[in-house]
Amino acid sequence: MGDTKRPRSKTQRSPSSNSLKTDRQRSQSKADAQTPDVEPEPEPIENILPWEVFSNEQITELIGCTPTEMLTKLCSLLPSPNTHVNLKNSIKADLYLLLLHFAQQQKFSVPQTGALLTLYHHVFNMVLEGKELMDLVLETSLLLTGRKELKPGMKFDFYSPDQVSKISEYFSRGVFQHFKLYRFSMLQEQDQTIISLEKIVHTCPPQGSFDPPPLAEAISDHDIETYLNAPPPESPRSEEEVEGEEGEEGVEEPVEEPNPLISMANVQTVLDTVGTDIMDKFTKDMKNKCTEKENQYMNRLNKVKKAID
Repeated sequence: MGDTKRPRSKTQRSPSSNSLKTDRQRSQSKADAQTPDVEPEPEPIENILPWEVFSNEQITELIGCTPTEMLTKLCSLLPSPNTHVNLKNSIKADLYLLLLHFAQQQKFSVPQTGALLTLYHHVFNMVLEGKELMDLVLETSLLLTGRKELKPGMKFDFYSPDQVSKISEYFSRGVFQHFKLYRFSMLQEQDQTIISLEKIVHTCPPQGSFDPPPLAEAISDHDIETYLNAPPPESPRSEEEVEGEEGEEGVEEPVEEPNPLISMANVQTVLDTVGTDIMDKFTKDMKNKCTEKENQYMNRLNKVKKAID
């Protein structure tokens, strides 16, 4: 008998397996339906370093001014009032004036100048806080090289390597080299001495009046009265009175002769004698000193000659 092939029957799945399959499909569809959470990109922070101290318009205006005008505007913008009596405010205004002049020499743009002012302001505040010199040097180098941010997202990426070296050299010759002087002048309290309590009030002359007054240089009343009340001139004398006076003058008193001991010849003789004595003494002293020096040099030459032989 030959082998008979039986038809394969389709296997029937249990209802439990079907339910598991449907659950997996549902969970997979839900997983596909859910979109993954994407972190939002952080909003870019605007780099406002150039405008921390002065605004764009103020820096543009300062760069285009002469040094005298620039100093006046710096005193009002910083602010630094009473620079003629306040030493700290005067130093502060002068330092910012020199910094702006340096920026003009290097032909920095407005953002570069503003960033330089911000960096200098930051270093200057560190001096006022009592920081040490090494802290200032390290902070400046980190900020200029971009390895540190002054504020989150704010870097000093405004300069080329050559400009960074020029700025570093400027800080080295200024704040770093004279650090103790800066710290002493800015942290030391200034003594104030009141030398006078007198108050002088200067008022303007009234409108329409003359300044100086018309009669300020006039002749005084006293001079006028003295001139008017002067005695009358003497009347001319007669010839008899004149002859009588001449007769009285005719009797001349004997004139005393000068003392012969103090004549000009005697004075000249005394001066010549004294001068000769002084010159002789001076000549002898100089001759003795020259002889001593000559002997010393001869002894040295003899020693040298013996040493050579």
